[in-house]
Amino acid sequence: MLDVSSQLRQQIIASYRQGRAKPIQIPQGSADLFSEKLQALMARRLLLPDQLLLRRYTNACNQGLMAARHRQLITAEQLFTEARIPLQMDTLSHEAKLLHQSFMEQSEAYLDYCHDDFDKVYSRIEKALALDVILEAEYGYDILLMHRIQLLHNLVRTEARRLNFEGAIALASEILGYLNGQLETLPTPHPWGFERMGLQPSKLVTAMFAQITSEVALILTAKNHKHTRQLLKVATNHLQLQANPNNSCHPQCDSWFSVKQAFVDQDIITFLERASDFLAEGLADTPLLWYTTIIDLLALSNTLGWLDLSQEITTNALHWKNLPHQLASLVFISPSAKTA
Repeated sequence: MLDVSSQLRQQIIASYRQGRAKPIQIPQGSADLFSEKLQALMARRLLLPDQLLLRRYTNACNQGLMAARHRQLITAEQLFTEARIPLQMDTLSHEAKLLHQSFMEQSEAYLDYCHDDFDKVYSRIEKALALDVILEAEYGYDILLMHRIQLLHNLVRTEARRLNFEGAIALASEILGYLNGQLETLPTPHPWGFERMGLQPSKLVTAMFAQITSEVALILTAKNHKHTRQLLKVATNHLQLQANPNNSCHPQCDSWFSVKQAFVDQDIITFLERASDFLAEGLADTPLLWYTTIIDLLALSNTLGWLDLSQEITTNALHWKNLPHQLASLVFISPSAKTA
């Protein structure tokens, strides 16, 4: 068994406890910033009748999406049918129709995703991307670049749902490279010139980077060592996280990749050293990255026979906030949980 110094063991325990005590700190308003920017632009550009119609039927679309997320699929389909009514109205301007259809396609793609109808998902996402490009180029909706990136994020999730994990990781990593200024374009037949990124609020870019890195973390979770190593290699082939760490749009995400690489390389000492620094920072705005690192630490603790730390983690995990089910199941199937 690997000889880990008692000092390093105490250091990782202290870092875990220090980070655990810190609250989740999702930046206030970051989730609503996109909507605020878009609504402000629509208020300036659209006539009042258009705004009132969109408000009414966008509400139906949002309710449909919520129903789909709760697996009330028949209700969702009925609400989406209602939400499509203004697209047939002669009184609604072309600009307003383009906006409404783009978000309709995105929302209905989620219903198709729930039905595992992936061909329809891809078709709807492609339509939404094309509509956004028109709105950006012809009507000045620069903020919709972030909507296009979100649409690609949805494709990452779709590829993972189809068990095409390599494709999901490759696309996610390319998006991260684009957000970080390392790639000038993305792998779709649409204009992605990086100068467009300069028009986006930095808070939105940072939040999107954290969101997509967290998606990568979830995809890597629960894979066997060989598969995780292969997938992480796909990610690092698209990213140059160590080349310019000070200029990263989210250094904590870069740190997570570094911690994960050490774990996958089975470089236990380096993993514990890097994880100690990472965990001490707390959950901050990347709770999923913190949780997945804890799951790796838990696996290592079980291997090293650190049953006191394993027991502490599984006990604390009962009170963790926003812990996804797929991660919770990994915590509570651990050997320490079974013998508790």
